[in-house]
Amino acid sequence: MGTLLRASKLANPLLFISKYNPSFSIAITLKTLPFLFPIHALSSSSSYCISTLTITSRKNPNQNQNQFLKSVRDECKAGSFRNVDHALDLFDTMLHMLPLPSILDFTLLLNAIARMKHYSLVITLIKQMESLGISPDLYTLTILINCFCHVNRVDFGFSVLATIFKLGFQPNHITLTTLVKGVCLQGNIAGAVSLVEDMEKNGYKPDAITCGTILNALCKIGKTDMAIGLLRKIEKMYFEPNVVFYNTIIDSLCKDRLVTEALNLLSEMQGKGIQPDLITYTCLIQGLCNFGRWREATTLLNEMTQRKIMPNVQTFSILADTLCK
Repeated sequence: MGTLLRASKLANPLLFISKYNPSFSIAITLKTLPFLFPIHALSSSSSYCISTLTITSRKNPNQNQNQFLKSVRDECKAGSFRNVDHALDLFDTMLHMLPLPSILDFTLLLNAIARMKHYSLVITLIKQMESLGISPDLYTLTILINCFCHVNRVDFGFSVLATIFKLGFQPNHITLTTLVKGVCLQGNIAGAVSLVEDMEKNGYKPDAITCGTILNALCKIGKTDMAIGLLRKIEKMYFEPNVVFYNTIIDSLCKDRLVTEALNLLSEMQGKGIQPDLITYTCLIQGLCNFGRWREATTLLNEMTQRKIMPNVQTFSILADTLCK
């Protein structure tokens, strides 16, 4: 259906933000954000590498810079860092290059460190960049929001969103979905749903990732009926849900001991041309075995093999456990 998210300028972005972050101040800027983590979070080994690598860079300011940055990009995309100190060594070298690498190169590296779950460190590094006059872009600030959310400071995440608006950027679906995930991580599912609704009112159409985040969160807290209601809304207003959406709800129904309802949902998705996968069958076989419905479980197992979907270790473990009871 083309682009899944439409963005338009908010009539009043500050009111939109302040609704979810009561402590938000209109005077907030990136420079005044209360960064939680001091710069001495950098390891001593990294400090040593700063001095040695910087000397090389200053002797040959342009020599091999493009080759070095290409190597960094390749490592970021492959996630092949030996450890976080190795990533820090590269970051320190980049900070001392003349001319400085583009913000895109810094952002790639920051994202790689965030994927290693060093969220507090990324916050510190972005602050260090800003102190040196390296201006962030939308993607850098989105990474910053993600890191604040993972250290349980969603309020700072909303402050960064305010900075995004003040810098003239328009947040994309990744930025907003990151905030939705952050609100869900706090267990505030109602707040996440309300945030998505307000996003819609302000011209942002949620995409599959945003809706999937809410759906998964609802199922995790046992609100399967609400998840089904969201599934119906998605079908009616946004897009055709894929097998991942159905799997999430089928798994939740089976855990709620509503296996018959899960089987009905399987029939529904098949009727819409959405084919079940290994996860679908494994969830249903588990649910059926838990209730001693072995014949139906065997039927599904046979259906799997006919569709050339091979059972995995988990599927066989479920069957073996049932036979041993």
